[in-house]
Amino acid sequence: MTAFLIFVALPVGLIVLSRFVRPDERDPRHGDALGASLAAGGLFGGHGLTPDERPVPEDPEPVRFRLD
Repeated sequence: MTAFLIFVALPVGLIVLSRFVRPDERDPRHGDALGASLAAGGLFGGHGLTPDERPVPEDPEPVRFRLD
């Protein structure tokens, strides 16, 4: 009976429940399929800055180890 509840009833119940769960609002920005920026803005507050048009990668110096 326990195995039936764990391996059949629970997964079927979660699948049925997932059909009714919908997000409140969609993120209007393109390229953020999971809504990560919306969640981060809710947690940390928006900074109000526009994203960089052309991101510039960092050019760090190589790390040198002394292996004497």
